[in-house]
Amino acid sequence: MSETVKLRMGGDFAEQELRSLYEWLMRDLDALDYMDVRLQSKDPEPGEMGDTLDLISLVVTSSLQWPAFIETLSRWRGTRRHLPQVTIERGKTTVVVSAAESELVIRIIEAIKDHE
Repeated sequence: MSETVKLRMGGDFAEQELRSLYEWLMRDLDALDYMDVRLQSKDPEPGEMGDTLDLISLVVTSSLQWPAFIETLSRWRGTRRHLPQVTIERGKTTVVVSAAESELVIRIIEAIKDHE
């Protein structure tokens, strides 16, 4: 059974961080085995030129792959100079991750438990 997970970034460089994570996921061959990864844009506000990246949409085909997803996200965050704020939306559950790695794993696992 597949489900959609949405990833959003916060902060001044949200769009660049979103693009960076997307490119990281696209290079992760293991991730692509269980995810359909897409960038989604929001409609431009009045006076804006073109679309702005809004989120990464993941269609996850197996809940057994959550540990691999957490590891992939953790590795990507480890490459960032400043840990970006990542909002993960899964169904009615939303988790905002802005802390160190150990808390990242704990919060994602809590979100998954809430949804099972």
